[in-house]
Amino acid sequence: MITAVITGAFLAGCTAPWMVPEEQGSAELTPGPEQALDHDTQTGVDYAFRCGEQYLEIYDGAEFQPVYLNGVNIGSGYPGYYPGELAIPEETYLRWFHEISEMNCNTIRIYTTMMPSFYNAFYTYNYTADADHKLYLLMGVWYDEEMIEQTGDAYDLLKGAVSEAKEQIDIIHGNCEIDERPGRAHGVYTRDVSEYVLGWILGIESDAYLVGTTNDLHPDIHSYDGEYLYTQGEDIQAFDAFLCELGDEVIKYETDQYQMQRPVSWTNWPTADALDHPSEPAPDKEDAVTINVERFHTKAGFAPGIFASYHVYPYYPDFMYLDEDYNTYHDNDGVINTYEAYLKELRAIHTMPVLVAEFGVPSSRGCTHINPYTGLDQGKHTETEQGWCLDAMARDIYDNGYAGGLVFAWQDEWFKRTWNTMDYTDPDRRAFWNDLQTSEQNFGLLEFVPGDGRHRLDGELTEWRENELIAEEDGLKLYAATDARYLWLAVEADAHDPAKEQVLIPFDITPLSGAQHYKDQTFERPVDFVAELNGMEEETESHIYVHQYYDRYAFFYQKYDNLLDVTGYDDPSNENFGPILLSLNKAFTQPETGETFDALKYDTGLLRIGVGVPDDEAYDSLADLCYGEHCLELRIPWEMLNFRDPSSKEIEDDFWQRGELCGRDISEIWLGVRCGKDQINMVSYTWADWDHVEFTERLKDSYWILQGCFGDLKIPAE
Repeated sequence: MITAVITGAFLAGCTAPWMVPEEQGSAELTPGPEQALDHDTQTGVDYAFRCGEQYLEIYDGAEFQPVYLNGVNIGSGYPGYYPGELAIPEETYLRWFHEISEMNCNTIRIYTTMMPSFYNAFYTYNYTADADHKLYLLMGVWYDEEMIEQTGDAYDLLKGAVSEAKEQIDIIHGNCEIDERPGRAHGVYTRDVSEYVLGWILGIESDAYLVGTTNDLHPDIHSYDGEYLYTQGEDIQAFDAFLCELGDEVIKYETDQYQMQRPVSWTNWPTADALDHPSEPAPDKEDAVTINVERFHTKAGFAPGIFASYHVYPYYPDFMYLDEDYNTYHDNDGVINTYEAYLKELRAIHTMPVLVAEFGVPSSRGCTHINPYTGLDQGKHTETEQGWCLDAMARDIYDNGYAGGLVFAWQDEWFKRTWNTMDYTDPDRRAFWNDLQTSEQNFGLLEFVPGDGRHRLDGELTEWRENELIAEEDGLKLYAATDARYLWLAVEADAHDPAKEQVLIPFDITPLSGAQHYKDQTFERPVDFVAELNGMEEETESHIYVHQYYDRYAFFYQKYDNLLDVTGYDDPSNENFGPILLSLNKAFTQPETGETFDALKYDTGLLRIGVGVPDDEAYDSLADLCYGEHCLELRIPWEMLNFRDPSSKEIEDDFWQRGELCGRDISEIWLGVRCGKDQINMVSYTWADWDHVEFTERLKDSYWILQGCFGDLKIPAE
């Protein structure tokens, strides 16, 4: 008989450390050199940064020197918090700034107003840094996304965007106090960091809806003539004028209030570039509008200038690899390089400095898009592979005449979502756990390791405790534990060798469905998933399979997958199991050639054997399964078992009955283990819910690879 110990192994209740006191006693610090400012005697304006022909330039006290920008984007994500809670402590920011600088970066980018803790730490870091390790800041202004959904009119966003920009200008000059407000930064801002603010990148990635609707609503607007910026050129429409006016208002406010100016740019991406992409299968969405800052010009009173900035990822939109000019382009190594091909074409249409303000790939287990020519995919990269991908892209950016490249992102952000998994999780609880199946959550160079880090995927059972033993049968012991990333399992075998014999672990997740048979195996209870672990012999694979009735992909993505037959899946009495699938693309037709492409998906239930311990020379960050001497360890991302939120034990409800994906709370799951073919008995297992997350920080392997890369990317000496 099975012996059950009902237990949970999640440590909860550890909140983030509080911020360092606002005043840190600068007199006790050893100051580094100050940033020099150039004074324009004609306008009375100071500025430290300007746009050159190819690069941005920094004033050294005598002349402006070009600088290549290596940097990172920093968001507000922090485990257990949503970005609107702005929970990152000052001491954390200060530590991050040192680590970013040590990675040979000189630039940080933020998207919107931050809490005083950010600017306090930024001031403290730069106040004490030597001249070669100063960090410069690129600031963003976010649009009201609810307003975009309501009206689609950019002019409804203008007042709010200008207001936020003015707020940020006051903040960087240490002259702002903001009352507490829900979901946005507030507090007393006293640190003047203006001499280290490199410039602006205004707005967000604007799509065909926002740009097109604005143009349609304002058909008579074809120009803007402001105090510092104006439009000039053919085919200028209302959205161009909106962007130009936003930039002009930003420059005007800082000039009037603080007699200081800095370079200006606007967020753009391939979807709205000025190039034609006839191969794009969704042209009305991904190639329908153009935002071209070459149409914007400066007046005599604004010396810092304009630069272009783009978010350029190698796997999206689809034209990034479908364009024949890209997928037939060979780089200097003779390798097809669609990313460099696009970079070359984009750079060629600009006469001003061009910054790649975002580039990156995630070290996620799940994948969202692929590039079949380069392997620069949105997911399924180990940390080392992530590093080499970033290295390759950074060097392509550098070699093709750009002003710099900013990696997305510095830290993992658990609250994020991606199109192919967003309907699988509870949006109100995403921040409380790390979904490795969601690529967007795992773009960072720094990860947050949940729990106490005690469990290590190394095939050693020394860390497993007696109270984590939940079942004993047939010479097997089954252990279980949980954290905010995985369900951890271990099997100890006295009479068997799991590396050579098949081990089955069934999972009963929902009480509403399941099957009691899998191949020639019988279960005590109906089960929803089966882990079939087939050892380490050559040509064997291990998988987790899902009962067809509980297959979310079959239910939700059948309308996008022209190759999928879901006949019988909606019958709860069927006893068939299949692979756990993730969607990569729906079926589409390439308009230029008429070629039809089938839907793309892959078996994410295929388990990867390896060592998951970072300090081991065989470390594989994507490893799921590790064998030891008469034992195995398995770690399963929660979403693979249809958990919408493990922190509250919310699973997927009966979607065939409900007609939609939605949550259901449970109090326990049931597990079993067996090497033979007898009936597998099941044992109840549960864990404590959590609302706070214990974690430690860790720099991924990709950080160290990028450190070496960025050390090489400097402006060549004359």
